[in-house]
Amino acid sequence: MNLTVWVDVAIGLSLVYLGTSLFVTVINEYLAQLLNLRGKQLCDSLKELIVDPEVRALLEQSPVLKPFFDAQAGKAPSYIDPNILAHLLVGGLAIGSKAGDTCQRASETIDKLSDGALKTQLQALVATAGNTTQGLVTAVSEWADRSLTALGGKYKRYLHTISFWIGLAVAIGFNIDTIALTQELYRDRGIRDAIASLGAQIAAKTSQETFDKCFALTARQSREDTACVPLNGLVDAVQGRNEWLGKLPIGWPERPDGTDSSPFSRLSPSAWHWVSHAFGWLLTALAISLGAPFWFDLLNKVVNLRHGMGKPEVVKKPEVDRPTTSAS
Repeated sequence: MNLTVWVDVAIGLSLVYLGTSLFVTVINEYLAQLLNLRGKQLCDSLKELIVDPEVRALLEQSPVLKPFFDAQAGKAPSYIDPNILAHLLVGGLAIGSKAGDTCQRASETIDKLSDGALKTQLQALVATAGNTTQGLVTAVSEWADRSLTALGGKYKRYLHTISFWIGLAVAIGFNIDTIALTQELYRDRGIRDAIASLGAQIAAKTSQETFDKCFALTARQSREDTACVPLNGLVDAVQGRNEWLGKLPIGWPERPDGTDSSPFSRLSPSAWHWVSHAFGWLLTALAISLGAPFWFDLLNKVVNLRHGMGKPEVVKKPEVDRPTTSAS
């Protein structure tokens, strides 16, 4: 078994998965904005963090935080500055008492809260923050940031599930069948070499910093950034089967009469045909759900491995004219 062949197959699959994952990310971004998923999740996280009704009432008085606690306040923003939250929280707690400085007044108000997790956590922050107001604000800010990040893990898991189902729909819609792709890459050396070369070019032109930058941009911003051209071209290749991935078995080819040849247009008599397609689409959806960063990292590793396995050029030794001897 030629290991180089399987490395090239891995490059081809990583390339397809990367382009498809980026395409699914664009769809996720659109749905997240349309349904305000980030804002709703942040709202739920804040309500879970600030469980005490008295503290909630204090924070609802601020126009900045009111949308997170009041359903009638309109669409909740998708981001909140932990430092602003800390200032509003400490300041709101300090208003409840008249004695001492801000830090002391806030501490006295915290001690009067109903027993619960929030009271215990705020008392611990007061005990470790020192006697300065800025120290307390900094401690509360760091606590809020860490807590909201941890609570935001639910949103990431939710997006991961959405990505799987969107990936499955894309795999079926574009007929991205992992089994068929693997078979074609393994059988056809020309396609395999072309795809391996394309993967090496994209890895060479796109650094990790560039990928992180492009991945963080919106779809429109990415289109306007020239550094993101290789990644955008890969997404276009998955969507339109252009010259980059045109030779791979992606999409539903047309019949001579102009109709599509998808299994949905005419049921196939072969049960194995359906089982193979279904399993191939499922594998593609599972791969897509791992995310574009995973496949970009794997693509770079496999390309580096392929470079290390490259056959050295054979240097031909120059022919030396041998002296001829004449018969005596």
